[in-house]
Amino acid sequence: MLRLNVIETLNVREMSQEDTQRWLKEVMSKIIDNLGPDIDKARYELYQLVDTVMSTQFYVRVKFRDRSKKNGDEEISLVLKRSAQTNPEIRRGYCMDSQFYNEIVFYRTYAQLHDNLPRCYYVDYRPPTDSVIALENIVQRGYHPCPYTMDVPLEYTLAIVRVLARFHGKGYVMKELRREEFLDIVAGFRKTRFEEVPYDNIFGNLIGQSATRAVEYLRRHGYDADFCDKTEALFSNAMENVMMEAIQPREPLCTLCHGDFTVSNMFFKAEDDGKYSAMLIDFACVSYLTPATDLSMYLCLFSPNGLTKDNFYKIMRVYHDTLKECLLDAGIQDVAKYSYEAFLDDFRKSSLYGFCAATSYLPICLGYSIPICPKKVFEMGFTAYANICKQAGGDEVSKILADTLLRLKELGCLEHVL
Repeated sequence: MLRLNVIETLNVREMSQEDTQRWLKEVMSKIIDNLGPDIDKARYELYQLVDTVMSTQFYVRVKFRDRSKKNGDEEISLVLKRSAQTNPEIRRGYCMDSQFYNEIVFYRTYAQLHDNLPRCYYVDYRPPTDSVIALENIVQRGYHPCPYTMDVPLEYTLAIVRVLARFHGKGYVMKELRREEFLDIVAGFRKTRFEEVPYDNIFGNLIGQSATRAVEYLRRHGYDADFCDKTEALFSNAMENVMMEAIQPREPLCTLCHGDFTVSNMFFKAEDDGKYSAMLIDFACVSYLTPATDLSMYLCLFSPNGLTKDNFYKIMRVYHDTLKECLLDAGIQDVAKYSYEAFLDDFRKSSLYGFCAATSYLPICLGYSIPICPKKVFEMGFTAYANICKQAGGDEVSKILADTLLRLKELGCLEHVL
């Protein structure tokens, strides 16, 4: 094993725990071993440490000499995700272990078939607190996080739906050409978030409390009583009536979906032609679903203007054209079942999935002060926390959600339930 020269740039307080330093040294040794037999004089520098809800992220630069190259001095930038150091109750309430497991399975199997994903250098599933995923930091390739958290401009949205269409399309291609292998991969993923029964996790509680928010706003402002009665009855049990209904496998359009299709999981790069390209990250919630679950989550949360009739049909056409091109390039000629009309119908039947997700997550996206520390949330209780989220942002958030619901209504997305 190579001897590593560690350059510590974080302050002593941040890296005071011996087990963390020991863990990092062990993992980095394995990562550098995986770089190949010609690697020499390797050293790493930890330059940033970020705690998120699900993990601690270590940002590391690795410098080494590759003896197989004439000018062999190289440097790579990595992001190491270590599973959150927390108690079993919080881990269960946030579905942490299953999400970490899914992303590891994704990179061990499915990701190897894709050329537009961050390179994976190392994974190891060691629950409850030592699991790790080491990925390329795609910032070094010129990608940057989305600069918008709401009302994402159309040029960004079109880049997003193109990369999503290719992601979904690769699933269809594998399903058509290597069906048994594809279904084996799908079967290897664990249920997370909205798929878990009973819904005593944070996600089920948030949906259960917040789903009626838009209807309550419409009722207070004198909107049609019959519409409000029917939609309130629907959303009063949103987990059963909407979320569980949307995630039922519906062939032939089921494919591997991202599952957490938010702007925080998208990176962008400006190309020479002035357009943007996009790359997806964070595949902890991958699931075998229909494409509308991803599309509706993005549009309802980050691009409500994308649900106006003119923009919506343009977005859907770009999505479908890109997906069809992906299928034809792979030699799949029988594309009738993947028609534009089939995807429109899927969106109309499943778009309330994204809307219900938006009712709980929108206040956070808009920057309202809501505690997100899992320990604090767990101490107050998921139901109490969900009630705080439902009130956050007041009428501003409620009106955005109400307008989004009415736009979905105009697109025909409520006809099957009213």
